[in-house]
Amino acid sequence: MFVELVYDKRNVEGLEGARGIILAELTKRVHQIFPDAEVKVKPMQANGLNSDASKSDRE
Repeated sequence: MFVELVYDKRNVEGLEGARGIILAELTKRVHQIFPDAEVKVKPMQANGLNSDASKSDRE
């Protein structure tokens, strides 16, 4: 089994070692249920369109 968490870097700005903290906590929780699962975390990629407009405004 493979579990991957994609997180928003903006939510953890300024937190030293955020990726490691998130990975450790997620791994601990997932392995309680699925001991053999492969666990990964990665930051979310930025949208191709960075805008304050809502989705309906862009259409």
